[in-house]
Amino acid sequence: MEHKDWNYKTYLGDCIDGMRLLPAGSVDFLFTDLPYGRTNCKWDTPIDLEAFWSEADRVVKKNGAVALFAQTPFDKVLGCSNLRNLRYEWIWEKSNATGHLNAKKMPMRAHENILIFYRRQPTYNPQKTDGHQPVNSYTHYIDTQNRTEIYQKATKEVKGGGNTDRYPRSVIKGPSDKQTSHLHPTQKPVWLCERLVLTYTNPGEVVLDCCAGSASIGVACCRTGRRYIGIENEKQYYDVMRTRLRECCRSHSKEAG
Repeated sequence: MEHKDWNYKTYLGDCIDGMRLLPAGSVDFLFTDLPYGRTNCKWDTPIDLEAFWSEADRVVKKNGAVALFAQTPFDKVLGCSNLRNLRYEWIWEKSNATGHLNAKKMPMRAHENILIFYRRQPTYNPQKTDGHQPVNSYTHYIDTQNRTEIYQKATKEVKGGGNTDRYPRSVIKGPSDKQTSHLHPTQKPVWLCERLVLTYTNPGEVVLDCCAGSASIGVACCRTGRRYIGIENEKQYYDVMRTRLRECCRSHSKEAG
């Protein structure tokens, strides 16, 4: 089953089979959350990584990036499946940890990895954060009319130092979406997906999410003006994806108008 809209396309079917339907070199950024194989759930069945990389190399442009969520031990397996093109990783540090039942045996899990692969240098738009104290700032004391006659204290004022923004570091801190919506067991926060989409693509480019789940990546694409292709093999979550994308695009169109 296939659905097309100006902003997005969705496919109900297997990850690899769906990718085989796409033209070569049609994707600017492959960004998805592959099954980790940590549970017995049907949706958590590991995919054939050799077949995945064969299709990824075909559909992603030569200078396109591939970003894949992972967690130990799957991140090790995933990295080794394409060491030649593995470049670096982001760490998403969550506000809430999991693994409370094993807290006396091992540390609770409070982060996930995002592995970055590419063949040639891709688009990289660093998402800077601002509001930091300037690097070369100094404290300047000024005399004010508001100081008291008893203590005669001067007022501190930060001077100099240049820009207050910072280039991103490899650790990204922030909460999940589960407190506000819980549409899929491994649902990723839209704000995090937006940051990665903005980093590795430009407006109007195509993002492929071949294990879409509840389509948080698709929502991020809608909100940032990117075109989205989502593939999901579970009918339950495919319907969630369709509904979520339709509502997001409708809301975004109203805001733009």
